[in-house]
Amino acid sequence: MNFPKRIPITGWTKGVKPEVPSVITFDAYNTLYATTLPVMEQYCLVGQKYGVIADPKQLTRNFPYVFKHLKTEHPNYGKYTHISANDWWQLLIREVFKPIDLPSEMVDEILTRFEGLEAYVVQPDVLEFLEKVKSKHPDIVLGIISNTDPIMYTLLRNIKLYPFFENHIYLSYDLEVKKPSREIFAHALNDIVKKHPKLIDGITIQELVSKCWHIGDEELNDMKAAEAVDWNGILIDRTNKYGYLSESFQNVERSEHHLSIDKIDGNSRKNYRLSMEQQDIVQISAKTYVASNFESLKAMLM
Repeated sequence: MNFPKRIPITGWTKGVKPEVPSVITFDAYNTLYATTLPVMEQYCLVGQKYGVIADPKQLTRNFPYVFKHLKTEHPNYGKYTHISANDWWQLLIREVFKPIDLPSEMVDEILTRFEGLEAYVVQPDVLEFLEKVKSKHPDIVLGIISNTDPIMYTLLRNIKLYPFFENHIYLSYDLEVKKPSREIFAHALNDIVKKHPKLIDGITIQELVSKCWHIGDEELNDMKAAEAVDWNGILIDRTNKYGYLSESFQNVERSEHHLSIDKIDGNSRKNYRLSMEQQDIVQISAKTYVASNFESLKAMLM
């Protein structure tokens, strides 16, 4: 079979449509939820209430260096240097604003804002996809595999996504391994099977692996990492930043700098509008796909 190939939303006919999965895991940030406005614009909006005037573009330029430095100085969100994840984010906020000295109340308000729907949005297609899975295929196990810290548990509850995943949330902070490592996927699957032993009734673990899907917004950490452990990997690329959804299927390499900017520069309303204009899915290999939105995935998997 020749890859890559483009499959329209109406093209998921018998023989093309994959088998209904038994397990679907998701990346979290920029997959299940996204920022309402670019992160540094939100920082500056809060800052204005405290008389702190800063240029969000400058803060965006500061972010990649600050983020990389903190990951080196305080790896795994401070777990190994005995500071809390909350303290880690306080350090980041203060560092990106330097040389401005920030009042503690402002830093606290930023942290609180990024625990809920003031900072984040769950796009309609995401919610519709999750609800469709739960209603049509309640036996599918839904989980999260994410390179992040425990603050995400609070966020998931506040944005009403936690009930979809509950006891199937696997964070790099807790497990001390992160994507794209094989270990984090192995841990997740072993735990899921332990909690749902019927998943391997009459089949082997390897046969179950072929029914496991992981969905995320990063090519290496999500799509390729899943493929490397024989899962099926789906890249959600709402703005075609990796280029696979173009007519030429031309892949665009993204540096660590670009990936850092991706984390903070999203505009959910604009990105959602762009993503819904593209309904095709591009199949990259036997186990990897690129989609612009979850409406397309619903047609493919459900």
